[in-house]
Amino acid sequence: MARIAGIILALMMTICPVSAETLRVVSLYPGHSDNIFAMGGSDILVALSENDDDDLLPELPRVSLRSGAERILALRPDVVVTRGFAERINPGMYDVLRRSGVRVVSIDPPTWDDFPEYLKTLAQSLNLNPEAALSRLDSIREEITREAMSSTHPNVFLEATSRELHTCAPDSWAARLIEAAGGANIAGDAVPLRSGSAIASWGAERVLKNAGNIDVYIIQTGAMNSATLLEFQGREWSGALHGVKVIEIPERYMSRPSLLGLERGGSELVRVFREVRR
Repeated sequence: MARIAGIILALMMTICPVSAETLRVVSLYPGHSDNIFAMGGSDILVALSENDDDDLLPELPRVSLRSGAERILALRPDVVVTRGFAERINPGMYDVLRRSGVRVVSIDPPTWDDFPEYLKTLAQSLNLNPEAALSRLDSIREEITREAMSSTHPNVFLEATSRELHTCAPDSWAARLIEAAGGANIAGDAVPLRSGSAIASWGAERVLKNAGNIDVYIIQTGAMNSATLLEFQGREWSGALHGVKVIEIPERYMSRPSLLGLERGGSELVRVFREVRR
């Protein structure tokens, strides 16, 4: 599917080319924003979504996913990049944008294995260099793998949400990142909440059952999980994990499919795993 999308976008660019020098882009998904920035496209961005990180191009205006089309049209964009979820929230806005001549590029967040094709598609849709993007991806992944060889390969549990204590699905971005950095996900048999979900059921009882096998407990902090290390320490059962290294890592580094997240999240995991002595 991603390959077909890439072909369609390439044809669109051939039929209706837009000069990279004049391209004006509004990004309404943080993952796209991160990757456009990482691919050297910061100059073409004229606005980001309100969910983007505060430290990413802070001088640019932020746009709500529920904004009216007029708010975006006032920015005079050539292209709006978004994802299917955002389109479903406010379909009328995208209809108006298209009728106004704005090209809407909708690409859903990729899986770990589909990430190279996603980068190629995103780059081609914005007249950026896909080969440079793929080269950087290979470089980051190779560096993580090389550094991971010196880690202690600890057993890891990731808390995706404190509510009902969900973890990452076995084939999610977070689980694959843990594996790439040299860790072993103890919740490898967790069942996703639904088909394709990055979140899986687990529960405190199963954490306690596996307490003796956990070396690192990661609290993924962000929109899905407001838990903190201090809050964790106040849980009635946290004492059972005495001796386990408990850390916080931002959701954007653990679960967001982006070059920036991969680089920073992988580096942080490798650093933490090196400190663990089993």
